[in-house]
Amino acid sequence: MPEPATILELRGISKSFPGVVALKDIDFSVIPGEVHVLLGENGAGKSTLIKIVAGTETRDTGEYLFAGQALRTPTPSTLRQIGVSVIHQELSLVRTMTVVDNIFLGRNLRSTTSLLRQIGVLDRVRMLGACRSLLAELQINVDPLSRVADLSMSEMQLVEIARALAFNSRLILMDEPTTALGPVEKFRLFELIKRLKGRGLGVVFVSHILEDCMAIGDRITVLRDGRRVATLGQGETSVDELVRLMTGRSFAERYPRIASRPGATVLAVDGLTSPGKFADVSFDLRKGEVVGFWGLVGAGRTDVMRALFGLLTVEAGSIKLHGRMAGVRTPRRTINDGLFFLTEDRKHFGNLPTLTVRDNILISLINLFDRALSPKVRTRLGVIRHGAARRAADELIRRLQIKTPSSDTPIVNLSGGNQQKALLARALSVESRIIVLDEPTKGIDAGAKVEIYRMLQSIIDQGMAILLVSSELPEVMALSHRIVVMRSGRVRAFLDRDKTNEEELMQFATI
Repeated sequence: MPEPATILELRGISKSFPGVVALKDIDFSVIPGEVHVLLGENGAGKSTLIKIVAGTETRDTGEYLFAGQALRTPTPSTLRQIGVSVIHQELSLVRTMTVVDNIFLGRNLRSTTSLLRQIGVLDRVRMLGACRSLLAELQINVDPLSRVADLSMSEMQLVEIARALAFNSRLILMDEPTTALGPVEKFRLFELIKRLKGRGLGVVFVSHILEDCMAIGDRITVLRDGRRVATLGQGETSVDELVRLMTGRSFAERYPRIASRPGATVLAVDGLTSPGKFADVSFDLRKGEVVGFWGLVGAGRTDVMRALFGLLTVEAGSIKLHGRMAGVRTPRRTINDGLFFLTEDRKHFGNLPTLTVRDNILISLINLFDRALSPKVRTRLGVIRHGAARRAADELIRRLQIKTPSSDTPIVNLSGGNQQKALLARALSVESRIIVLDEPTKGIDAGAKVEIYRMLQSIIDQGMAILLVSSELPEVMALSHRIVVMRSGRVRAFLDRDKTNEEELMQFATI
């Protein structure tokens, strides 16, 4: 039987930037009905390769063939026309628009009436009907008339996928599509991908979650330092082998357990309720301890954290911080009380992309009114002490081993792992005693994850406490000392890590 024709074929692709060889002589292909996984640590070159495939970056040398035809200078618009769609890790949806308007953005359906079509009137009824049909086919339970800003991160991810499929794609690039999805949503996505394969579509799948890559990939290509080190078929490798190929070294434990010597209670939550979000949530957190929150998407985990930080109104219940009853919560008051919240959405609500690494680290400290902290970088009259600010930022960069040319580097130039370290540095800059981490390793490669875990161990060793929200069950089990399991906005169990297992946690979260 002849070998299937390729949808995409890259031959000898190379790309250099000033002082950096990003890609060197890369071969990569996708055939119809195949999921080809692309793996590599941050800086390995996979983002550059994806940009070249998507037409947002030009190659220096090599050939780009689509359906057997050589493309000299592919652009995003020409690639979209021939059937290439990209689902970026940082979602490109317009959050102020509805789901239906996002799905048809760039290909709005004009009225079938001649005059109305000529003056640009849209056929809203036909667009809405097509949107409902597409969402039903994909088993996405979202109202087409909902504003994207009102959706959860997982729902936004699924809408982004629906938008790509609305363009009759032949090849879909999926960059970290499962990071915001729980087990149920992930299962639905994988079932959807299998149906796409059955139609003859090709998928390039980029993910740091190695188990997902093993589950969905037909072939896996590993990049390291801009070179292709291996292309392996399904069943030809293991997770441990992939880690070794990606990093050039092996890890004794991918999820090292954090040791703990819990002290006094630093946070006590009793009967906390926010209408429509969660109800009767109770738990406590001790000094030198990690309490993990586990549950499926929509269980209410992040909403509880937002309420603790003062971003969500509560109707009932109490919060005690360091033995004192906390009053009305606002982010500034909460930071002054020693509790800091690091969001899962680094792009929109975490980092300030137009600012430097130093400014991102110190932004909360500079804006504090707490006199015990602000004199580090401000005079009594509020003037910033630039020398002191630089020294404070440089010390945190050194302490957390943030890889950056200098503290003046724009934070957008850093890898995802180093951006996450900068957010941790921000929490440490204000001398937080409780740090809330929402999906702290989302979109971070295996090597950077281990570095983050080591930092969390250091934070615990210094007597601080951590609330951890993660969709990775092995991560929750490894890092947490006690685990809160939530379902439908309520606490279903509060368990000791050493007296439970993944199966029991899943039962509490689903049954």
